[in-house]
Amino acid sequence: MKKLLLVFLFIAGNLTGFAQDKVDLLIRSEKILAAGDTTRALAAFNETLRIYPESFAAALRLSEIYYQIKDYDMAIQYCNVGLDITDDLIESTERSLNILGMEPDSSNRFRKFTTDQAYMHHLKGKIRLQQSRLLDAEEEYKKALKLHPTNQSIVLSLAEVLSEQGRLNETKLVLNKAIKRDTSNIQVRMTLGSLYKSLGNTDSAKYHWNKIVKINPNYKWVYLQLGNLHTDLLQPKKAITQYDRFIELDTTSAEVYYRRAVLKIEQTEYSSALNDWGKVVELDSQNADAYRNKGLTNFQLENYEKAILDFENALLYQPKQNYTHVNIGYCYYLLNKPKTALEYINKGLEIKPDYPLGHYFKALTYYQLRKRKKACHSLSKALELGFNEHEVVKGLLEKCL
Repeated sequence: MKKLLLVFLFIAGNLTGFAQDKVDLLIRSEKILAAGDTTRALAAFNETLRIYPESFAAALRLSEIYYQIKDYDMAIQYCNVGLDITDDLIESTERSLNILGMEPDSSNRFRKFTTDQAYMHHLKGKIRLQQSRLLDAEEEYKKALKLHPTNQSIVLSLAEVLSEQGRLNETKLVLNKAIKRDTSNIQVRMTLGSLYKSLGNTDSAKYHWNKIVKINPNYKWVYLQLGNLHTDLLQPKKAITQYDRFIELDTTSAEVYYRRAVLKIEQTEYSSALNDWGKVVELDSQNADAYRNKGLTNFQLENYEKAILDFENALLYQPKQNYTHVNIGYCYYLLNKPKTALEYINKGLEIKPDYPLGHYFKALTYYQLRKRKKACHSLSKALELGFNEHEVVKGLLEKCL
């Protein structure tokens, strides 16, 4: 009896060491990958798979790494290896249970295997999508969804590939089926709302996005989508309200401040818009358009010197922006500094000689300098290029008739 016990302990000890060696290899490979050495990590996982050809974890990692480095053929190869491993594990488990006279319990014993297979088919679908093999991607996503019908990520991937093929009714069916299964699924509702919006069904888009607000009022992205929708529907006040709600939850989005500022300008809320432009440039210090719009807002408030500073900041990042040079020139004209105004207006016209507003401002500046002939020549050029005669200052027009 003691001898048998010693033999058992010896075998069990060897099996433990065997398993530990496999784990050690995987941990070593993971550490190499975490250090950022992709080439050595690939070699390490390959070595693990060579020694332990039943290692699904090694095959999984190899397929993921090759996918990340865009070696899609190799990624597919290791996805297939992973699927073969899980097939073999399922078969061997079924044989073992049959020998013991037990029925396979798919809901428990095989749950991990089916989850692993679903993941691999999903990954294969993503790879096929990158290869522009849309039908193959669709096939893989459907296989994955059959194995794991409640997986939100797989549902969204299938919806995406159907949408890219223009099969929008099928896309709606897939998403609505997922909603019926889980009415609180935020990501699926977000996607379904976007689909309805693209189809021009704004009521359905609002329905799903407003449902999300009820499910989770702290989900900020739905307020961005609702704000954008109301903007498209020319409902600026409602759009601003939605952007307000987003900003209550997140004060770090330059995009939302930008969108709200544009709408506030349309509502002639210039001071409030100016605060938003300030936030945009604080969050995105190289946003030339934001500096330019901030300058235009200061211009509306007759803060011409501040407008000049904003326009100068815009030029730091977009020095060839002709109309910004011209805008600075016009500000100097309004500050009764015509010589400086001409310098900037001429810079703008050097970049774009056929800019009618530039020639009109040049005419105004020459008129301010009492150079009638040059003023009339510039005005003539502006009108020739399409400037509206009805917008010309009356005194200048009379001098040049």
